[in-house]
Amino acid sequence: MYRTVIFDLDGTLLNTIEDLAAAGNHVCRENGWPEYSVAEFQQMVGHGIPNLVRQFSPEDCRSPLMVANTVVQFSDYYGAHNMDKTAPYPGIPAMLARLKAAGVHLAVYSNKADEFSQTIIRHYFPDIFDLVRGKLPGVPVKPDPTGVRQVLETLGAAAPDTLFVGDSDTDMDTAHNAGLAACGVTWGFRDRQVLVDAGAELLADTVEQLETYILEH
Repeated sequence: MYRTVIFDLDGTLLNTIEDLAAAGNHVCRENGWPEYSVAEFQQMVGHGIPNLVRQFSPEDCRSPLMVANTVVQFSDYYGAHNMDKTAPYPGIPAMLARLKAAGVHLAVYSNKADEFSQTIIRHYFPDIFDLVRGKLPGVPVKPDPTGVRQVLETLGAAAPDTLFVGDSDTDMDTAHNAGLAACGVTWGFRDRQVLVDAGAELLADTVEQLETYILEH
């Protein structure tokens, strides 16, 4: 059994894409910019809000100051609407409850801003996680391993006993950069082949498979 499991948030625990896309398109409309489909936003997310904003902003609106101002626009709207359509993937809440009951230490590590990560996890998964950590000032975004190493240190967790679970190549790279095994889930925002190419040690097509991997390791 893995003693500690660190989960990505967006595309792994929660399907957040419609609320992220709605916030992005709200900003685009406010600024008179072209809008994007949900599928297009699905390929943009995963690297933190500033990077998302930079991608949907026109090329001549990507100066540091303009991106900073657009991040404020995005965050104001997303903060008010980040649970309009967001929902856990089927089976996730029950699986987490069983893992917790089995004595597995559970954590979340996300490139989503820490304030949003804390609020959303507290709403959908109250009293489940031992630690929730989003993007904090001064800590590089994934796939840099700094934040994950801080999570391990805070929990007193050993790398060989820890599994990182995510839906993207960024997550797989993060795990490997931190010396952790990586499990890719195929119900999220990236294709299965992306996870294979990123060297995922495990692939879970269902929540049941994921639970088995964790408990029978």
